[in-house]
Amino acid sequence: MQDVRIRFITRLSARNQLPWNRGLFSFSGRQSLWAACLLMAFCAVLAGCLPPPQATAPAPGLTVLLSGSSPAFAGVQREIGKKFPQRVDTYTLDDESLYPAVQKKIQASDPPVVVAIGLPAARLAQGLSGKKVIFCQVFNYEDAELVTPWMKGVSATAPIREQFRAWKALYPKLTRVGVITGTNLQGLMEEARAAAKENQIMLDHVEVRSDKETLYAYKQLSPKIQGLWLVPDNRVLSQDVIRDIMAHSVKEGKQVAVFGRELLGLGGLISAETSYADIAEQVLARVRRAQEASGVPGAPVIPLTRTVIKINTVMAKRLNMTLPASLRGMDYAP
Repeated sequence: MQDVRIRFITRLSARNQLPWNRGLFSFSGRQSLWAACLLMAFCAVLAGCLPPPQATAPAPGLTVLLSGSSPAFAGVQREIGKKFPQRVDTYTLDDESLYPAVQKKIQASDPPVVVAIGLPAARLAQGLSGKKVIFCQVFNYEDAELVTPWMKGVSATAPIREQFRAWKALYPKLTRVGVITGTNLQGLMEEARAAAKENQIMLDHVEVRSDKETLYAYKQLSPKIQGLWLVPDNRVLSQDVIRDIMAHSVKEGKQVAVFGRELLGLGGLISAETSYADIAEQVLARVRRAQEASGVPGAPVIPLTRTVIKINTVMAKRLNMTLPASLRGMDYAP
């Protein structure tokens, strides 16, 4: 640094020649020594006046905790890794006996924000201290009591408004839809009722406590409704019950809006799916806000912004429906 400043002074002197005759001010050996000492003293004073270079604090990393290796979890983690510019430390919960060790590692790690993907990961993250947590891919977050000032989430369902809008466009006479869920889904049902009202649809909601109750409730509700909105509540759904619901719907000529295109092959009419990229974007938006705050600001759960809609053209034809121009490109033949 001293050499840099000496060169700076030398260049400054070269550009600003002093108005004296060099011959009048030639120095003896001892005078040259004194001049050199004065110059060094001047540089030392100059060094003390200039502020020291500021060290740049490293940007905080991010911890991502997965509930398992399912594509629904790994897909979101992969998108987060693509979009987050700093280091991402990833942990996967496979062996339940190792959960305490994983929790201890995360607790001792540097990143202040943790992303928990799936319910098991979110439950483990509840036990952390001094961390801020963003959860996603958790359907029944209210039942698990996940929301706190330092722990909030991103919706696990596609935007309901878009789902109902497309369904109404496909079948303008749609006025009454049923939905069967487990308990403690107030946030989801508020969003659903608002979307239904916007599309002039009456929503009949029935709460049940098991998959067997779901099938019974559907058979009781079926004569009163034109269609069923099937939501991914695994507390009250099983593969067998889903098949029985779909078979009953096909037999009775009922429309079913499903949460995955694989269910279109069982007789679903319209599917609405989330995208991993959208989930990751909303998660990281919450992460950025949490990094700048003492907790996690904002609503308990924020909605997603995009939905992937597919329409079963085979079922549409069977129900005497024609795709309007606004839904072209959504056709799907299972």
